[in-house]
Amino acid sequence: MNGKSLLQKLSVLSFFTLLLTTQMYAQFSLSGEVRPRMEYRHGYSTLTDKDSDPAGFTSQRTRINFGYAKDNVKLGISIQDVFLWGSESQLFKTSNTMSLHQAWGQVFITDNFSIKVGRQELVYDDQRIFGNSNWTQQGRSHDVLLLKYGGRMFLDVGIAYNQSEERLNGSYYDLRNNYKTMQFVWFNTPLTHNMKLSLLFLNNGYQYDYIEIVDDTPKDKTKNVFNQTIGGRLTFTPNTWMFHASAYYTMGKDTADRDLSAYYVGLGIDKAVSNDWNIGLGWELLSGTSQKDVIDDPQNYKNRSFNPFYTTAHKFNGYMDYFNTNGDFANSVGLNDIFAYIQYSRKRCELNLTAHGFMSAATVIENGTTDKTMDSFLGVELDLTMSYRISNSSSVVMGYSQMFGTKTLQNLKGGDHNACNNWAYVMFVFKPVFIK
Repeated sequence: MNGKSLLQKLSVLSFFTLLLTTQMYAQFSLSGEVRPRMEYRHGYSTLTDKDSDPAGFTSQRTRINFGYAKDNVKLGISIQDVFLWGSESQLFKTSNTMSLHQAWGQVFITDNFSIKVGRQELVYDDQRIFGNSNWTQQGRSHDVLLLKYGGRMFLDVGIAYNQSEERLNGSYYDLRNNYKTMQFVWFNTPLTHNMKLSLLFLNNGYQYDYIEIVDDTPKDKTKNVFNQTIGGRLTFTPNTWMFHASAYYTMGKDTADRDLSAYYVGLGIDKAVSNDWNIGLGWELLSGTSQKDVIDDPQNYKNRSFNPFYTTAHKFNGYMDYFNTNGDFANSVGLNDIFAYIQYSRKRCELNLTAHGFMSAATVIENGTTDKTMDSFLGVELDLTMSYRISNSSSVVMGYSQMFGTKTLQNLKGGDHNACNNWAYVMFVFKPVFIK
């Protein structure tokens, strides 16, 4: 065991000791989570080849969550360790996989107004723009200052400014997959007793590196580029129905300093047929960039691909994550997703079957050509999931998914659309509460 790993473990142990010896003076909560997940992959995220061997592995998340509340102050700390089974030697543990998922403090200035600052999850509405990405073992959190108002209506104002190290001069930021600055305003209010409206404004700032010729000499330069997203979500829940609609528009510059103009529309209907059965139908449109535009003007084309930025991506557009805009589908041809589901829930068990029909939102050009347009139909995905609650603190979740892709999908993703592209998993979830 190296010195850094030992220091981490001693720090955690010291915190436990301090917490337990002072709980008589304050209100503490302590909970844990152990979540191993076994996965079988043969066409997950991208089409496989017929002669490719499937992949199999087990990943695990382990979390300890501390909470504190007294008077007008709240604290939340979440320490996690994420690893793959067998990724390190049994005798010599040298990997540094422990991280701080959340560490925030909140002070209430009044009963309705508070300031919350630190590393924290941001989860709003259906998680289409802001989500905690809970499916991924590492999750998602932000280092941000929040001004929060909560009463009959809710208002959150968030401000973030990131640096990768402490500096004496300048503000260069070298994490290219992250924003440098971010500000947002989220507003939620009831319109009637069964109708709610949410509005969102989001401003992202990224650092862009480029080369400028000065006196015939190339010079490394840096500037900040910004984009803005505006939109909202409306929900209407009469009796056993739920209707929801969302729309967002993004403008400004992308991370490559290219003009950006993109939009998103989502519609859905859910119905509780009985106490045990639910059904639903929905449609999502994420605008995309035509490959014809890219071919015709590769230097100056406009980026029309919508990016939901901090979404919980696994929740949307199929569990096989073929169209994750945080991955290789970023800045692509966009997506039309028509889906329907049926859900059965009874006591401790829940079954869910969802079918997706995918089409590109913009023109796809056949590889090796400059003008041969392909059909927009990308394929059908079927997702079957089952969960069973073993006890109040433990459950098991299982899933099987299959993608029936097309030549157009193969053109975009590679692999073989005629191969059997499927994915399965079994996940055990243990979430004990030690101190309430």
